[in-house]
Formats: sequence, C-alpha cells, structure tokens
Amino acid sequence: MVNQQDPRVLRTRQLIREAFRELLRKKDFDSITINDIAQRATINRATFYAHYEDKYALLEEITEQAFRDRIPDQVLNARDFTDEICDGLIMMTYHYIMDFYQIYRMDSKPIASLVDEKIKQLLQQSIENILRRGNLHFMEDRQTKIISAMTASAIYGAAHAWLTVGENDRTDLLVGIVRPYVMNGLDLPKAP
Repeated sequence: MVNQQDPRVLRTRQLIREAFRELLRKKDFDSITINDIAQRATINRATFYAHYEDKYALLEEITEQAFRDRIPDQVLNARDFTDEICDGLIMMTYHYIMDFYQIYRMDSKPIASLVDEKIKQLLQQSIENILRRGNLHFMEDRQTKIISAMTASAIYGAAHAWLTVGENDRTDLLVGIVRPYVMNGLDLPKAP
C-alpha cells in the first residue's frame, strides 16, 4: 500500500495531475491516453497505475479538488443558509463551471456528464453540511438530503444554463434570478 503522506507520493500525484490538466487544455478527454499522461509527468505507466485506477479516477479527483479549493471560507463555516451563502454558492458554481468548460476541452458528452454529476454531488454535500451545522439539525437525515439535492440542482442547473444562454459578464442578473427562487423554496421548517 502506498503511503499517501509520503512527500514522494504527493509529488508524483501532483506531477500526474498537472500533466493531465495540461493535456486537457490541448486534447479532448477521449483522446488522452495513460501513456500521454505518464510521458508528460515523466513517470512510467506502472507508476500512474500505482496512484490511479484510470484516467476517469484522475478526472474525478481533479474535479473534486478544484471544486473544494473554490469553496469560500464563509460557506465552509456557515451555520445557516442565508442570502449571502446562497449568493456565494451560485457565484462559485457558475465560475467553476465556466472555468472548467473554457479551460478544459469537454468535447465528450459522457465525460461532461460525469463532471457535471460530480459537481452537483459536491454542491449537495456542501449544502447538507450547512443545514446540519445550523438550526436544522433536528430534521430527519432523508429530509436534509432531499432539500440539499433540490437546492443543489436548482443552483447548478441555473449556473449551467447561464453559461449557455445568459449574459456571462452579468452574474448579478444570475444571482438576482436564482437566489429568490432558491430562498423561497427553502422556506425551511422552524425548530420545535
């Protein structure tokens, strides 16, 4: 078993991620091979496989890491789902999607779907964490999960649609449309 805290392991994983990101900027995902990644990272294929099952696992890790790196501290530490927290999640999600699709070539619909699902899942987890930390800890777990899933879907769907049909430089309009919809939908129950 590989020691995940070993500096050499961390450095090798970083080389692999950087090589993969560079390749995604130049080639579509489907045409990138493990050989391409290994050559760019100056490692051999066996070393790649010692760290990742395949390029899909690598894509998932990069997607998750980039998303988690963007979560503002105010969202990470939030105890209530306020207008400001909602705005932060909308903006973060929109910018993440915009950057991801503009920087990385997501020409493959199955791969774009995989990335989209991962982002929605991470957004849902972030919202669940806020609801659980806040005044809604009394809600049943399934109720929290359902509310989080609906809220994440609304935010993600709107942010994704704005990328294709919105005025990309007018994110204030996006927030102005989405926040009232989300916050009215989150007319959450009060603690007993």
